[in-house]
Amino acid sequence: MPSVCFADGGGPILLLINGYAFSVGQIWIMSVEFGYLFLWLKSLSFSKWKIFKITFIMNLLSTLLGAILFPLLLAIVTFPGLLYMNTKWGGLLMALGTWIAGDNSPNSEVAIGAAVVGFFITFILTIWIEYKYLKRLSRKKQIDFGKNLFKHCIYFNIISYTGLITLFFVLQRL
Repeated sequence: MPSVCFADGGGPILLLINGYAFSVGQIWIMSVEFGYLFLWLKSLSFSKWKIFKITFIMNLLSTLLGAILFPLLLAIVTFPGLLYMNTKWGGLLMALGTWIAGDNSPNSEVAIGAAVVGFFITFILTIWIEYKYLKRLSRKKQIDFGKNLFKHCIYFNIISYTGLITLFFVLQRL
């Protein structure tokens, strides 16, 4: 049975398909970001374990914050839809909050649009959270990530999200 969860945007959107897709997505995210950080930070003589730890904590933070804050905001905004489900506006609010889509959904375009917008919001949120974590880590541990820290956060998230989008469409066809 497909599960629906909205957390870190990229990986959790795969729960629209199933938990297996979510697990594969998380493995993809960790692999891409670990590989990117490894290639980027190898000149700083970081061990693979240290880079894995940075990658893990960075993704844990973005997943937890995205899993708590964004759905909470979405629940607050869409809660009135629960009270008025049988009305046009209530149905639209429910579609925004639940992503219920398909042949029988009266608001499938709204649900799909909300999923796409939510995906982009969490993409930006993920970049911001991971950038803040790396920036804080650089100050705390006096690590010089260079002037392009924000750019690197954008790059490795573009790579991982592109793979997630591809994975989503491939698994959706199965």
